[in-house]
Amino acid sequence: WVTGGGGSAVDSLPVDPAIDYTNIGAEWGDTDTFTNMLVGEWFLMPDLTVSVTGPGVVGINRLGVYNVTVKNEGSLPVSNASVRVYLGGNLYTNWTVNLNAGESKWFLFNWSPNATGTYTIRAVVDEENAIPEANENNNEFTMDVQVVWVGSIDVDGNPDDWPAVSIAPNSYTVQNGVFIWSDATNDQKHDKDQWLPGGTSAHADLTEVGVTKDDRYVYFLFRFANMSNIKIGDNGATFIAVPIDYKDGGATWFAGEMDTNGVLQWDIQMAINLGGSQYTGQTSAVVSSGTGKTSLLYFVDPAGNIVQVSGALVGVNLHKNTVEVRIPLSVFGGAKEFSFQVATGFSYGPAVWNFGDPFANDGISDIVDTITKEPSTTEELSDNIPDYYIRIRMDNIVESATLVSVKMQRLIQYQNSFVMLNRFYGIRHFERDYAAYSDLLEKLNGMPLTDDMKDRLNELRNKVMDLLKLYNEGKELIDSPNYAFGASLKIYRAYTGMKKIVREMESMVEKAQSGELEREKHMQELAKNLTKTIDGNLDDWNVQPIAVDDTGYGQDGANLKALYVDYDDQFLYIALTTENKASWRVAYGIAMDYKDGGYTTGTDAWGRKVSFDKGIDAQLYFFWNGEFFGDKGTSNITSAQFVVWDGSAWKYEELKWVGFYAYTGGAENGLQTLEIAIPWEALGGKPEKLSMVAYVTGQGAGDSAVDSLPLQDAVRDKAPGEEWGDEDTFTKFATVTIE
Repeated sequence: WVTGGGGSAVDSLPVDPAIDYTNIGAEWGDTDTFTNMLVGEWFLMPDLTVSVTGPGVVGINRLGVYNVTVKNEGSLPVSNASVRVYLGGNLYTNWTVNLNAGESKWFLFNWSPNATGTYTIRAVVDEENAIPEANENNNEFTMDVQVVWVGSIDVDGNPDDWPAVSIAPNSYTVQNGVFIWSDATNDQKHDKDQWLPGGTSAHADLTEVGVTKDDRYVYFLFRFANMSNIKIGDNGATFIAVPIDYKDGGATWFAGEMDTNGVLQWDIQMAINLGGSQYTGQTSAVVSSGTGKTSLLYFVDPAGNIVQVSGALVGVNLHKNTVEVRIPLSVFGGAKEFSFQVATGFSYGPAVWNFGDPFANDGISDIVDTITKEPSTTEELSDNIPDYYIRIRMDNIVESATLVSVKMQRLIQYQNSFVMLNRFYGIRHFERDYAAYSDLLEKLNGMPLTDDMKDRLNELRNKVMDLLKLYNEGKELIDSPNYAFGASLKIYRAYTGMKKIVREMESMVEKAQSGELEREKHMQELAKNLTKTIDGNLDDWNVQPIAVDDTGYGQDGANLKALYVDYDDQFLYIALTTENKASWRVAYGIAMDYKDGGYTTGTDAWGRKVSFDKGIDAQLYFFWNGEFFGDKGTSNITSAQFVVWDGSAWKYEELKWVGFYAYTGGAENGLQTLEIAIPWEALGGKPEKLSMVAYVTGQGAGDSAVDSLPLQDAVRDKAPGEEWGDEDTFTKFATVTIE
């Protein structure tokens, strides 16, 4: 019904005689008694559903165990409901069940098929419709099961049907038709451990590779150190790429976009992807090869096309740390010999994690472990190529195996290519660059140079004489077979050294012509007026900090400790110290307010989401190029700028052309101290007072601050991990009166 602010009803549903619609104006203030109510009926009924879970692939004459779950999703109990299971259209087993509303019960049945093929399991509850239900269309469930032939190996992820062997790490044996490679433990790459499930890469650390065959299939075994940290479908789960070469021609790349080329010209490649879309959240699975890159098992040809391999099967058991695969013999086209390599990685779905650029493919191998005689995978991949492969010879059984390394073969090829390169390219480029050097020398001799540049030019002249001697010795012997490689090394050193000298001299000419020399001279003269040594060492500072964090607040690679300010007649001196324990990729900002006006809200000079309640007139910004999602960076300051607000926009200057700075720190613990000197003239003169705040931000535009001096709520109003992307407004500043 509808009423007025303090009156009675003027309309209702259902329409009621208490409301006089012919005199509706008088209805606002009378008294109403409703007599017409809507009467509805609620149907209370049971609702039965049924489902079946169990393996989708079963070996012939092997036991398959299935679970039938019956549930009453209705609102009334049921008694003596029939549950029947049919196999191939024939009744296989049945039960009766009593279920309260909302209750479920399950039943187990076993099945050992004796013929291959595809069978349909059909489960039905209340098949005779003896129980009235809310929904009669959800009483049936069907699933298809593939029954496959089982040979010498049951592909189920259980390694018990493979022989147990005891051999030295990084060695192999062939016993009774079974090849076993024993791989050294803990020899995998560990760069990504901290981001993986459980903080470990043991699930991609190969410990054993096996190969055997019978009259229908070739079987592969892959065992790992410890797979208990993952489930199928996890980001970072195990990926295995196995290129197989059994005929001429083929490709060299590894599946999973591993940014690696192998040494085999392979013909077919199998990929096992535990981070895909099948059986997610489970710890075991048996399934046929699939049709996509997120299938648990798939095959590709050299052109990158998915290949359908009928009869191929993969078995995974994470509790057993094992993956098994079988491939029909028909895949090998009657070959009596094949070769293969093995590479593991971390799956993120359709491909593997990158070890170089975290967001793009590059030239850095993404292989985590591989077959090698080297002490570690990192050493094996020092040139980005896995050199070892296994050659299998087979007839009725696996007869023999050979571990092959092409490292020496590739070294010889490299040497021959190196000699050819320097015989033609090296000689031609040295002579061209030597002529360029002569022209540049003549040009520089006619330019006004600093004393340092003149000294450097003399050093370069002496270096060129040494390079010329190397070049002539190499050129004389390059065509002598016994001396060709040594001669090519001399030519290489000569022409690469000459290129560096030419580039340096070109830079000197550019400096002289661009006015950069004058700027350098100006900065050298300006430096003579400094009353502190700007070297990153604060021993010559005798002032107390204007802001200090005594609480220890901060993160391992973003933890400010103290901010210092000092000055003389010509310079403002600023020092910043940290308590960093790691080298992270971050930016350090120092915002200064020393006159009326200034920037307050939006994004600061480097596009960080930082605002201020004082008008900021200038900023100092420094980029620390530390570690970022696996990219180690260079752990130094790669950019330093002095930025002034002109009333409407920021004006940017490289700090080296305005003032001076130096710092300490490195890869172990990031930035430690930062020492800065800015001439007062860069600020427009010496102000009466100066307010400032120092802060640390994320590495990119759009990030925000995570620590500051003075310490304030803006950088600690969220959990540390959430501070990197919020918006911050600084309200606390440290102020210095300039006398």
